[in-house]
Amino acid sequence: MHNKIALKLTLYFAAVLLVFALVVGGSFAHFFRAHTIDMKRTELQQRAVRIAEVLSENARWLEERGGIANTRFISYINNITMEDVWVVDESRDLKLPQRMHHRMGHHRRMLEQGMELPPQKPEPPVRSIEFSELPDVTKNCVETAFKGTVSVSEDFNPVREEIMLCAAAPVYDESGSIRAVVLLHYPVQGLQSATWEGVKILLLSCAIALLLVSLLSVLFSWKFTKPLNRMKAVAHKMAEHDYTERCNIKQNDEIGALADTLDELGDRLLDADEAGRKLEKLRRSFIANISHELRTPVTVIRGSLEALNDKVVTDPAEVEQYYKQMLSESLFLQRLINDLLDLSRLQNADFPIEKEVINLCDVVQDAARASKHLGQQKNVQVDLQLDKNLYLIEGDYGRLRQMLMIFLDNSIKFSHEGGKVELCLRSDRLTVTDHGSGVKQEDLPYVFERFYKTRGETNKNGSGLGLAIAREIALRHDIKVSMESIPGEETTVIMVLPPERKDAEDELRM
Repeated sequence: MHNKIALKLTLYFAAVLLVFALVVGGSFAHFFRAHTIDMKRTELQQRAVRIAEVLSENARWLEERGGIANTRFISYINNITMEDVWVVDESRDLKLPQRMHHRMGHHRRMLEQGMELPPQKPEPPVRSIEFSELPDVTKNCVETAFKGTVSVSEDFNPVREEIMLCAAAPVYDESGSIRAVVLLHYPVQGLQSATWEGVKILLLSCAIALLLVSLLSVLFSWKFTKPLNRMKAVAHKMAEHDYTERCNIKQNDEIGALADTLDELGDRLLDADEAGRKLEKLRRSFIANISHELRTPVTVIRGSLEALNDKVVTDPAEVEQYYKQMLSESLFLQRLINDLLDLSRLQNADFPIEKEVINLCDVVQDAARASKHLGQQKNVQVDLQLDKNLYLIEGDYGRLRQMLMIFLDNSIKFSHEGGKVELCLRSDRLTVTDHGSGVKQEDLPYVFERFYKTRGETNKNGSGLGLAIAREIALRHDIKVSMESIPGEETTVIMVLPPERKDAEDELRM
């Protein structure tokens, strides 16, 4: 059976029901027998009292005909009540009913019920028994009855040769004196048989219930394990790197919660897988880009050195030009390596940056002054606008200046001859805007990626790391940076600053 949980649940249900049946059956047998015996004791006691009352009412008549313990009268009462009645007189003489009369009464009852009489067998001799032969328990009951108390005992009956209940009730004469004791018997074996019949009915009911419960438990177990099997299948799919499968189980219980968690895990694994693929693509692109960026200047430097070494170039003017070219390529290599180191350090969360309370307005003004010299080469004007002179934050002055210089350098680079770059601080937003060629909408999501270059020939000498470094600096200062652009009109870098430290003026003065 493939569904092991369903099989186990079925066996558990069956075992629990079986134990339940045994416990209930045993408890029922014990308490039912005790209850039945108690009821029979009470009933037997009441019957003994009623028979004793009959004998008491006929005490004078019986005295005239041989005494209260008259065997013929006892047999008559025996036949009428269908009870086993004995009488002990005051001399402790035990009188038993005549067997013949008892048998005739029994035959009469069978005829009245329409039953056939059994074949006649020779009547066995009536065993006589003396009071002294009675068990001690029975004799104690008799003595208790002679004292005026009705009692019931359970002991072995020597006549019937079985354990029986015995009720003893006193018989009074007209003067109120106790003249005899009535002993009424009932076999315990009959009670045990009735108890066993009840237990058999109970066990039969439990067997039927066990069968029904087994069928229902199989159905319920299958229904219970169906979502578990579904989750197992989804987990196998995830183990095979297929994160698109979902449980789609809607249950308001722990299984439903587990299924929802598994679906959520699938979503996260799918996102992580896509992110991993994207990261792998970026890694390969990074290696390809860095290899390309390094290969070009190294090739130029090597070619120039080989030409000089092999005396291919001997003209002093050309030699000087070759030296300038190698110096330019070396400077590019140095810048590229420095940018790679900066980016690697900034992306490492363990790399510390020196933060202190600074006035961001000072950093903005410093960057604006430095960028004006860069703008003079293209006749680009840098326009600074501040709506305040004090904006206190915790940061690294040098790194923030580096971030702004990267943005300003890019804006100047892509501005038209005689254009203008606007550096503006209003409230908590710092923006850098140029009116150059702009960035295409499909390129905007990737402008802060490493080695991502746009704008064609204008950016052919860039390393593609500047904006990535600027973004890392912004992240380390809790600055949210983004770019908006209208191609052919303007491009704006937007920096949303962290809340101003208005309580740090004293710290700044120190």
